[in-house]
Amino acid sequence: MAFSLSAAVVGAVLGSVVLAVALAYLARLPNAAGGLKLWALSFFVHALQLLVVAPDPLTYDPGILFVSESLNGLTAVLLLAGTWRFLGNRGRPAVFAALLATAVGWALTAAMLDLSFFWTTLPQYVFMAGVMLITAWAFWSRRAEQRDNFTYIAVLFVAWAAHTLGYPFLGRDPELAPMGFLIAQGLTMAIAVGFIVLVQRRQAKDLAAAREAAVEAERVAAGREDHIRAVLNTVADGIVTVGADGRVSDFNAEAERIFGMHAVTVVGGPAAHVLPAEDHEAHPEGGLIVEASTGLGEDGRAVRATRTQARRGDGGLMTIDLRVACMRDAQGLHHVAVVRDISEALVTEHLDDLLQRLDQQAFRGASLDQVAGMAAERMAEVSNLPLVWIGTKELDGTVSLRGTAGERAPEVSFEGEIRWDAAMPEFCPAAEAVRLGETQQVTISTLVGPPGPCVRAIKGLGLDGVTAVPLHAQNEVVGVIVLAGDPAHLSRPDTARIARAGGRLGSAFQIVRDQERLRLQGTAMAAAANAIFITDLNGSIEWVNDAFTRLSGYDRKDVLGKTPAVLKSGVQSPDTYATLWRTVKSGRVWRGEMVERRKDATLYTVDQTVAPITDEHGKITHFVAIHEDVTERKRAEERIRYLANYDTLTRLPNRVLFRDRLHQAVSHARRMQKALAVMFVDLDRFSRINDTLGHAAGDQLLSTMAERIQLVAEDADTVARIGGDEFAVIQSDLPNAEAAAVLAKKVVDAVGTTVDMDGHEIHLGANVGIAIFPQDGEDPDHLIKNADMAMYRAIRSETASYYFFSSEMNAEAQVRLGIEGDLRRAVERDELTLFYQPQISVATGRVIGVEALLRWQHPEQGMVSPARFIPVAEDSGLILPIGEWVMSEAMRQSRAWLDDGLPPITMAINISAVQFRQDGIIDRVKALIAEHQVDPTAIEMELTESMLMQDARQAIELLTDLSDLGIQLAIDDFGTGYSSLSYLKQFPVDKLKVDQSFVRHITTDANDAVIARATINLGHSLGLRVVAEGVEDLETYTYLRAENCDVAQGYYFGRPMPADQIADLLRREAAGESLVPEETIGTAAGA
Repeated sequence: MAFSLSAAVVGAVLGSVVLAVALAYLARLPNAAGGLKLWALSFFVHALQLLVVAPDPLTYDPGILFVSESLNGLTAVLLLAGTWRFLGNRGRPAVFAALLATAVGWALTAAMLDLSFFWTTLPQYVFMAGVMLITAWAFWSRRAEQRDNFTYIAVLFVAWAAHTLGYPFLGRDPELAPMGFLIAQGLTMAIAVGFIVLVQRRQAKDLAAAREAAVEAERVAAGREDHIRAVLNTVADGIVTVGADGRVSDFNAEAERIFGMHAVTVVGGPAAHVLPAEDHEAHPEGGLIVEASTGLGEDGRAVRATRTQARRGDGGLMTIDLRVACMRDAQGLHHVAVVRDISEALVTEHLDDLLQRLDQQAFRGASLDQVAGMAAERMAEVSNLPLVWIGTKELDGTVSLRGTAGERAPEVSFEGEIRWDAAMPEFCPAAEAVRLGETQQVTISTLVGPPGPCVRAIKGLGLDGVTAVPLHAQNEVVGVIVLAGDPAHLSRPDTARIARAGGRLGSAFQIVRDQERLRLQGTAMAAAANAIFITDLNGSIEWVNDAFTRLSGYDRKDVLGKTPAVLKSGVQSPDTYATLWRTVKSGRVWRGEMVERRKDATLYTVDQTVAPITDEHGKITHFVAIHEDVTERKRAEERIRYLANYDTLTRLPNRVLFRDRLHQAVSHARRMQKALAVMFVDLDRFSRINDTLGHAAGDQLLSTMAERIQLVAEDADTVARIGGDEFAVIQSDLPNAEAAAVLAKKVVDAVGTTVDMDGHEIHLGANVGIAIFPQDGEDPDHLIKNADMAMYRAIRSETASYYFFSSEMNAEAQVRLGIEGDLRRAVERDELTLFYQPQISVATGRVIGVEALLRWQHPEQGMVSPARFIPVAEDSGLILPIGEWVMSEAMRQSRAWLDDGLPPITMAINISAVQFRQDGIIDRVKALIAEHQVDPTAIEMELTESMLMQDARQAIELLTDLSDLGIQLAIDDFGTGYSSLSYLKQFPVDKLKVDQSFVRHITTDANDAVIARATINLGHSLGLRVVAEGVEDLETYTYLRAENCDVAQGYYFGRPMPADQIADLLRREAAGESLVPEETIGTAAGA
């Protein structure tokens, strides 16, 4: 028979359809493997491809080739996709769609370009071979699952891929093409059969696994009943199952516990033995469970609940909640009962109600006896005991009877004390319970030994059982509750529950006792010595005690509803109050010291404690503040601190405070990278004063020297007395060594000025040693040691009165002071100005003159003290132009005030020693008077006593010339320089100015008062007017008025001020305003 290619194609179509149908059938079976539908579809597509080429299998028609090759590509892709699903791999549809698009795309391209058979099929079959190889790899990689089958399929796909690659070359040969077609179809059929075998074997494997699962399920089901029973035995409720015959079929562990019966004795027996029915005849076997389930549905959804009394196995009664349902299963109808013993809950409920009532009574102010009596009555009611009594533990070691209840309570009577503080010779369970903190349960008839008071009383009532339960509160025993009755009754569980409630009762009694204590505390707080007040959360004051009103001066009505801000003094910073509130609002206690203000505006110091008050939930509701007045204690502490840190004679810091301040100064200098100077000052020849004039004179001299050093060292940080005749100075923020030299020279000059002591002219010298930080020491100890060493070098030196620790600094200190350059520029730039201090007539209290005082407004350093630049000006010669400017400006201002219509007053001008000795001083003064057109009698020139005594004869001549011009003359700082009355009477002066060092303390220092009085009398005796400097208070002014002093000047009347303020002062005075009290003026006038 001749070979027919068309017949072979038809046969291949039929074979492909049959295999596709077989695969589709397998895909519809239960638990079919994935991918079978895709395989079935691939063979249907393959059959369709064969039908397309069936008329002419070797056709080269482009259209037919396009459809045929597209279907071939789809077949390959479906086979790969089915394999991917079958093997359980997760494929992306987009990838397979891309592969199909590639195959169809090339077929379409070839058809449109009308390519040859070779070029049309070659890319297409390379693509198909690649897909087949991927499929083969997929099976090969999973061959461990079904080694023979997967290997077989993989080999077939490799063979098919190899055959496919040869088709573009052999398909055009009429002789080889049929054979190639048959091989291809054979491979296709073999792969399909292989697929079917794979599926069958997998299904067989799945069936075996299903059998194993069924066996396992049977095993699990076999143990499920045991598991369910174990679970039921863990349920917190009792479960009783009753069959249709009324007999118990299940009785779990909790049911055993509730009823006190064992399951083996209950299961199989009538349910009525556990819970009898009310209608016993209607339900003789099933009892209450069957009776309660009558009429319920049999699906277990409907439940009937009831509360009833049940009896335990020991005959005791209990209250239960019973929930019953009906349920039908393969074994028939079951009645399921869930039982819960609520006896303890009922007792607890009664106790809760009791405790609520106790709380209400406590907060209403009921006494402990009332509350204990109510508690005993309710306990007797709950327990059905004939006697309940309650006692409280007292601090004196006894137990006090507080309340009794029960039907036998009226008959009870105790003889003798019940003591808990020591073992009693007679047994008393109440005392033992309190002493040991443990429950005591006894049977009286079995006691050995003499009975105690409570046992005798109970035994007298015919009762034999006693249970004494300690009442606890906050881990302490506060009392005892005694239950008396039949021993069997006392051993019941509900009685035990009542006993266990002793802790809660104890807390309730403690609350009552605490309420009593609070009432006592309230009374005590009201009577407390410390001030106490309570505020709400917003700080509004709600309560204050009597001490608060006494301390603050405020009545209750003044502060209630207000905040503690009414006490603010302004001394504390806002940060202090912010910290206080932040602390107490966080639940912590704040303690600190506060300065408060009374209602009369006086200040007082308190140690303050502020604490939050919380409720039972820990929430803050109020704040309580306690103020302890420590004003006097603070004063005492300040006095002690002063004595520990200050020299009582000179009132200067002592060595202890000096070292402390030096430590601080060094730390500051190191941190700010600045220098500081430490000076040690030794008083030369002081020991001879002590030896000749006595220690009292020595003490007076030391005080004077201390004042002088402090005065000239006013810009220094600290001036201290560190030994008998030794002082020390700390000069911080030192710009250069010259500044230390300036201060040292001032100290030397101040000490060297003559002191008059009871007619004795005292001349002392000073030796100053200087050490500079950090050059001469980087710590206080080295600075002190080096300054001391430098001081002794100064003592030994014959030329220098002050000495720097290092020779380099000593040389540097002699260099012209840097301030000289600034001062020269100050003169050029008009940085100098004059301030004026009023001078007051003591008799009238009116301004009669002013003293012109030079000030330097430095552009960088601000206002510079004259003490700093006047010595520089004198040494450098700048004092001459500066002094002339001062005279000119003072006269100009005097003229200006007159031109403004102000009353004429005296203008006092200080003249320096250099000016006074300057040639032509008289002519220059004349010229200035003429220039400014001032009355020379309104000009007063002040010269120091020491300046005049340097050359007394020349001074007399110059003073005479100035006096002839009409200028008034005054000796400034009288009493601080050389004192020579013979020259004084020759000086043509008009006034003596008493130095402020004698005036400032005339009301407190008798010596100063004597000096001031003597100076006033001396001046008046010589026909001079006397001016007192340094008047700083009314007492000093009053004293001077009484001593007939003429003129007063000082801070009491006004500090040095600009010219415009003087003008305002004169205008106010003209309008009738006075700088001193009118009654003082009147008294002065009367005097």
